[in-house]
Amino acid sequence: MDVLHIIHQFPPESRGGSESYLFDVAQRQRARGLDVAVLSGSKHCRERVLVEPDLVEGLPVHRLHRDDLYFDHHAKMWHPQVEATFAELLQQWRPKLVHVHHWVRLTCNLVEICARYGIPAVVTLHDYYTSCPRAFRRREGDEACRRPISAASCGDCVPRYGHESAAEIGAGIELFRDHYRAELSLAHAVFVAVGSTADLLAGVTGVPRDRYAVLPLGYRPRFAGQPKLMAPASGERWRFAFWGGVGRHKGVDVLVRAFRLLQAQRPGRAELHVLGGAESDAFGTELRKLAEGLPVTFHGAFDAAQLRLAAPHVGVFPSTCIETFGLVLDECFELGLPCITSDLGALPERAGAAGLRVRAGDERSLAAAMQQLLDEPELWARLQANIPAPSPSLDAHVDALLAAYERARTQPPPPRFVGPVDAHRRVMFLMQQRESALGRAISGGPR
Repeated sequence: MDVLHIIHQFPPESRGGSESYLFDVAQRQRARGLDVAVLSGSKHCRERVLVEPDLVEGLPVHRLHRDDLYFDHHAKMWHPQVEATFAELLQQWRPKLVHVHHWVRLTCNLVEICARYGIPAVVTLHDYYTSCPRAFRRREGDEACRRPISAASCGDCVPRYGHESAAEIGAGIELFRDHYRAELSLAHAVFVAVGSTADLLAGVTGVPRDRYAVLPLGYRPRFAGQPKLMAPASGERWRFAFWGGVGRHKGVDVLVRAFRLLQAQRPGRAELHVLGGAESDAFGTELRKLAEGLPVTFHGAFDAAQLRLAAPHVGVFPSTCIETFGLVLDECFELGLPCITSDLGALPERAGAAGLRVRAGDERSLAAAMQQLLDEPELWARLQANIPAPSPSLDAHVDALLAAYERARTQPPPPRFVGPVDAHRRVMFLMQQRESALGRAISGGPR
């Protein structure tokens, strides 16, 4: 095997931006003659750790299922049986290089295991997970977070079961932090899509800034040969649209509340389309309740053809987390559309003068931006005229990746700035978790 890609989830189970990007890259690498496979985590647990082989449009995908509950929890990142299973797979497949895109739903020491077997590994960071136990640098209450990762900074914010002591919470945070510092220290290269991501990560993790290489993601056009979408005709209702993973961190609840405000101010002038699967049934139900009585269409899972068929006039991406790239912007601009984004992270940076930016989490600010487009029809054309140049082609991006792979295979890794996490420390933390859970569950001792 030439390249093994590792990611937290993959189609058909999930079709977010990271998964779409990896699918495109892996297929293009296969077209170049490389033997490529994907090892993916899964949202669904099994009675035992299990790897199920699959083919996704000809691409070999191996879906690993964990055997425990709440396996997305930051304090459950290390799984000894997943470690052993991954080690067995490496010995069986002997990939020339491993490309890690995520650790969630797998185990936190993937790069370390690769190093154990002399297999070079590179990392692409698609989000802020390595710097945040909540994954998206978004504190409870939707505050975008730029605090350094530590027990002191994160102890009042991390998800918890409710029975842990402050000492256990702190130990879990610091173990989480040290695992990912160690992973990035062991990697032959660490890629981020924009410089602002590297700047923030360096500031909050203590990982040297020069360990992050900026490599813009490649984009495969979705609408080649099709005409651009147009501004609304005179008297036509404006169609605002969000598409992608429908999660709270994407600000979709903020969008629906903002749209209600817009309807109150400009009744009948606009409609809203939400394309994508909800992060949970509960969140989907919440959104539908927020949208009751409004001209809002929830399309569910979609593909590029369905997006174009919805014929939006404006893309709206009001993330309340600090985004690291946003392939939805490439799709939006390829369609010829301006956008509205929140003021966080890479989205406003990439949109530039082709978009309006609003305060993250502020439905009034978002409603005002949508109303401005309705009230100033010439604004659409001004924004549309500033759509930036396309992202690098997928072929150019794959060329850059293959060059990085070659360097990783033929040159020694950069000097480590920290060592691996000691296995004894992991085991002792598992013991601490077990004892605190037993103390909560059992009164009076065994019977």
